[in-house]
Amino acid sequence: MKQAEIIKHLSNKQLKQQVWLSQLLMIIIAIILSIIFFDNWNVFLSLFQLTLSDFLIFGVGSAVVIVFLDILMMRVFPKNWWDDGGINQKLFQEGSYFEIILLCVVVAISEEWLFRGVIQTNFGIMIASSIFAIIHVRYLSKLLLFTAVVALSFWLGLVYHWTNSLPVVIMLHFLINVTLAIMIRTGGIRDAT
Repeated sequence: MKQAEIIKHLSNKQLKQQVWLSQLLMIIIAIILSIIFFDNWNVFLSLFQLTLSDFLIFGVGSAVVIVFLDILMMRVFPKNWWDDGGINQKLFQEGSYFEIILLCVVVAISEEWLFRGVIQTNFGIMIASSIFAIIHVRYLSKLLLFTAVVALSFWLGLVYHWTNSLPVVIMLHFLINVTLAIMIRTGGIRDAT
């Protein structure tokens, strides 16, 4: 059964449960790999350095540009080029804003901790960004979506490389997801993140 058909058979609640489980699994993997790859607590804590200028320029500024480009892409290209099979629509079209924000926070923390904090720190941007793109499996069959997620993954990796700051890439990831999710929720766009 194709992914789109499986998604159609899941209720919104079941899909959200699957997303929560996948994020829990990522957090567990991130914890285990952090214990394995970081020699001591101070090395791990150094990933959380933060400057206001990096936060504003790379975190907030990048998010604004990426959301703008994403919305532009949706306006320029036909829907079937960027439609993810209705997954984001099912995730975000209903439910409270608190639930949307919480889910976006958890996704940003779990994915950036694992992919930038652990994998990129220990294996480099190419491996981290490639794995990040591949785990977004629903985009593999859509060239435009896959290109966008690969570009986003490498941008996140570059921002992390330049700033050496997990909070910056977590904020960048969160702002992109939450903005597009709320736009889906309010009907501003039908499906985007």
